[in-house]
Amino acid sequence: MRKKLDLIFKPQADIEILEAFNYYEEELEGLGERFLNELDKVILSINLAPNGFQKFHIYRQIPFDVFPYILLYEVIEKSLVVYAVFKTPQDPQKKIR
Repeated sequence: MRKKLDLIFKPQADIEILEAFNYYEEELEGLGERFLNELDKVILSINLAPNGFQKFHIYRQIPFDVFPYILLYEVIEKSLVVYAVFKTPQDPQKKIR
């Protein structure tokens, strides 16, 4: 069985996750939790196939199934580094600021 990668969230990703959670909770109570559950599923998918997702510059990206977000990440040694949780309707140039 594959060992899970150590998880590191960069500050930008932390902010984006919190903003998304707050937005969805304001829209409908419990929807923010569904967003976080979807984030957990995305991270699990990365752990199963760390290099199995599309590249964007030096990063890899994986879309969420339910919410309009993409997670940008890189695997460095035994760590999964999350750089951004990007809302897809935004300008793609803003993925990494």
